[in-house]
Parts: sequence; structure tokens; C-alpha cells
Amino acid sequence: MDPKKKIVRNPVQDRSIARKENLIEAAYKLVKRNGYDETGIRDIVEEAGVSIGTFYAYYKDKNDIALEVIRKYSEEFYGNLASETIGSLPETADIVQIILEILTRMRKSALKNKKLHKEFAILYLADQELSIAVKKIERERIGKEVFKLLEYFGKNLKLRSEPASLLIAQRAMDDIITYMVLQGFDIPDEKILEETAIMIGKYLELS
Repeated sequence: MDPKKKIVRNPVQDRSIARKENLIEAAYKLVKRNGYDETGIRDIVEEAGVSIGTFYAYYKDKNDIALEVIRKYSEEFYGNLASETIGSLPETADIVQIILEILTRMRKSALKNKKLHKEFAILYLADQELSIAVKKIERERIGKEVFKLLEYFGKNLKLRSEPASLLIAQRAMDDIITYMVLQGFDIPDEKILEETAIMIGKYLELS
């Protein structure tokens, strides 16, 4: 049977849900520590304490569980951006202050998980299937966070809110942070973040 056509189970019982969650946690831990290429399915099942048959009951292949790992990292990377930004700035903050705070927190999170951030940046470029999935996951997560930010700061700001504009801003911010963390600039990070915030702020703000 073609593995791509293999039917996998969606667990409904508590025990099955727990087993699947153990697999995700194990995969996330191993990829974070060893990298994606160095993490095999047998490594994951040994770490999770389940049989290899259990793995294939829930996932077609390693790429399949990689999507769960990416989603978990996305939640960790983006998940508290809005609430933390809202908690650190006054309601009257301007768009440049808001973007700068978000960029600063993105940089901190990426540096904390530098190896994992690098792994997913490479996968994003090298694997078309994963790239499509990552874009979808990012849009979902960014959409939620942007909605929270607009809801809080929106009454004092007139901003572009169409999906294309938000996607362009998000990609610019992600790419700057990824390059900063993985390659580095010969200009201080703080200056790069300030200039990026001004650029994106001008783009998003409606006159």
C-alpha cells in the first residue's frame, strides 16, 4: 500500500490521546536536541516508550509527525506574543513601539531555541510539503495573535488589516529574525530591530 494513502487513526479515547501526545512530546524533544535529520522514527518511539506499530497507527511517516512538531514550536514561538506585548505596553502605544516589542520577543524566543529555529528554517526551504504546511500553521497562529493586538490597540490606530498586508509584514519580521539569529548582521541587533519596526510600522499604518 502507498504510505501516503495509508489510513491513520484519530484517537478519541484518553489512553490513545495520551499515547499520541507522548509521541509528539518525544519527537519535539529529540528534534530540539539532535536536529530533524538525526531523529529517526525508532528514536521517537523509544523516547515515547511505545511500539513502532503505535507510531504508524497515528502517522504515515516522519514528515507527518514533523507537522505536529512544527505546530508545537509555532505555538511556543508565537503563542504569547500578543498577551506579552499587551502586558508590556500602554494602550496608547504607537505602531512602531508595538512592532519593536514583538520583534524583540521574537528574537528572544528564537535565540532560546536556536537549533530548532534553524532546523525549521532549513525544512521550510528544502521540503515543499512541509513548506506548505508551515505557511498554513503560521497564518493560523499569526491570525490569532494579530486579532488580539488589533482588538487591544486598534481603537487608537488605523492599520492595514487585509490578509496580504499582514502576511507581508509577518514574513518580513520572520525573515529578519531568522537571518539575525542564524547568520547575524554586522550592525547591532537593536539597531536592526528599530529600523525594521519603523519600516513595517510605516507600511502598516494608514494615514
